Amino acid sequence: MNRTMLCMLPLLLGPAVSSIAGAAGPTDADLLATKGRGDWLNYGRTYDNQRFSPLTQIKPSNVKNLRPVWAAGLNSLDGLEATPIIHDGVLYVTGSHAHVFAFDAANGRRLWSWAPEEPEGLGTVLCCGPVNRGVAIYGDHVFVETLDAKLVALNKDTGAVAWEKVIADWQTGYSATGAPLVAKGKVIVGVAGGEYGVRGFIKAYDAVTGDEKWTSYTIPGAGEPGNDSWPGDTWKTGGGATWQTGAFDPALNLLYWGTSNPGPWTSDGRKGDNLWTASLLAIDADTGVIKWGYQYTPNDAWDYDGNNAPILADIKLDGKPVKAALQSNRNGFFYVLDRTNGRFLYATPTVDGINWTSGLDPVTGRPKVNEDKRPLSDGKTVMPIVPGLEGGTNWFPMAYNPDTRVAFVPTNTWAMSLKGYLPEDIQYEAGKVYMGVDYKMYRTGETVGRLRAFDVEKKKWLWEIPSPLPLFAGVLATKSGLVFTGDQLGFLYAADAKTGEVLWRFQTGSGLNASPVTYAIGGKQYVAILSGLGGDPSFYYSAPKGNTLWVFALEGLSTGKADAGEWKPDAIPEMLDPLPTR
Repeated sequence: MNRTMLCMLPLLLGPAVSSIAGAAGPTDADLLATKGRGDWLNYGRTYDNQRFSPLTQIKPSNVKNLRPVWAAGLNSLDGLEATPIIHDGVLYVTGSHAHVFAFDAANGRRLWSWAPEEPEGLGTVLCCGPVNRGVAIYGDHVFVETLDAKLVALNKDTGAVAWEKVIADWQTGYSATGAPLVAKGKVIVGVAGGEYGVRGFIKAYDAVTGDEKWTSYTIPGAGEPGNDSWPGDTWKTGGGATWQTGAFDPALNLLYWGTSNPGPWTSDGRKGDNLWTASLLAIDADTGVIKWGYQYTPNDAWDYDGNNAPILADIKLDGKPVKAALQSNRNGFFYVLDRTNGRFLYATPTVDGINWTSGLDPVTGRPKVNEDKRPLSDGKTVMPIVPGLEGGTNWFPMAYNPDTRVAFVPTNTWAMSLKGYLPEDIQYEAGKVYMGVDYKMYRTGETVGRLRAFDVEKKKWLWEIPSPLPLFAGVLATKSGLVFTGDQLGFLYAADAKTGEVLWRFQTGSGLNASPVTYAIGGKQYVAILSGLGGDPSFYYSAPKGNTLWVFALEGLSTGKADAGEWKPDAIPEMLDPLPTR
């Protein structure tokens, strides 16, 4: 049996599968419906990407009784970053290498699995490890993007391949690591490869047939508006990848998608704003036409991607209703935009000590750059630069409670050094790294990571939970008043959404880079998360590897103390050097 064969042995499936498999898959109406659902059907649960659940069985008064009820290994120690999808009692999730698994979501019995065959040499074009952030589901199909830049549709009941499409040529530096987004019968996908001189794009396929419907490039080509923000032909290798999943507003018919850094990182060879890198784009879901763009970091020289998927929220500012898009950026600022037209409303720092800019224009949000913090292609090292290139807030998703208008934001406060190459050492070659810099991260104090709560309407930070290591896990908020996330010490924890008090904590055995979800089956609420250090975090410190899907409920087997209690780590893994003093 080769790697693409399905694990459909009778021993694994058993007779109980018939009670799960075969039910109708989600429709457009299902994906649009949000209130009261116990499923988790989109990457951010709902199209607005709020990662907010209406479930209330698990609440501040009883979360201390949360216990693991089942767990499953996912066959690899390469790092886990996916958000599970749950539909009709089945949990679909990816491990590393785009390996897809389907489990009975109530008891953990594996129903099927599928793994792609990967071409030799693929690892040479992966920026940040063989990670994958999850699947999408629609009708009879589960969709997954592969590291060699393909989109594969699998039968949701068996894992059999229904169709497969090449998104881009992986040998030129493209890869695909995000979770697809299904909207209006189309599967929307992005690409990775910003460090390899690719030209980013977003592509839509028919969810039933796999036929390509449209492609929208993030960097305007010759003769297109914005192309003059690139000197010469630099736009052809300018980055602007789209490796994180976007959001969708069905009322406005707009997709919202973030874009990555320009390439190479040394900005003096591509003078200009470099549209639309480090930006948020609003795209017509029917045609792929870009309706507006907002650039967070013009002429980015610090790898401050704008990929983080925005949260769409209807709020009031100065007493007036606003259809907003919220994003916590790698450049160290939390942005609030008008999602109907891309107008800047306000921004606030998420971390202390920002020094790459002296501040943002209060009307446009354009940064005033401290040019002495800009690395150049001169062989010299610039340091310290705050925040480091991982953020601020990297790709890991924040959550939002629409009842209280509070966002729950994972942040990291650290610094970096950047050393630009000489011009003769920055040459583009397809499929080769095209960065033009060396970098190193530094800690600026004993606390690096913080989960912070921010009142979006009052523009006020409410509380924070510190961590000695960076945060790389996403966040979940519930209507019952809880916030779930995890840390690199291996703890999944639940906090009171009003106060930030940690109410429950569980040691998963490895660093948490994934995002927690919650779902309900048969009147019981569950919480699930992947545990497995890998990808970016593993570049900076040593900690145990892992590959486990953990699922919790209010009753089940206890494996140790579950309440938060008084807690201090026995030992912190060796990690970042302290920032040198000068």
